[in-house]
Amino acid sequence: MHKLLPFRIHFDDPEVAPLDLDASDAQAARQLAATRRGVPAGAIRKVKIIREIQGSEAAE
Repeated sequence: MHKLLPFRIHFDDPEVAPLDLDASDAQAARQLAATRRGVPAGAIRKVKIIREIQGSEAAE
């Protein structure tokens, strides 16, 4: 089983908020985001791996 990585998905439509999710790779993240937001995969502008833990999680 593949390790899950944290991704942030950005969409072409500025009214669609970015989505954070865990997936095994960028392609899986893209497909999952399209399904969750109900948009075609072509509506996704970029898929990025989240490299830093932000906020209160970093202090723990």
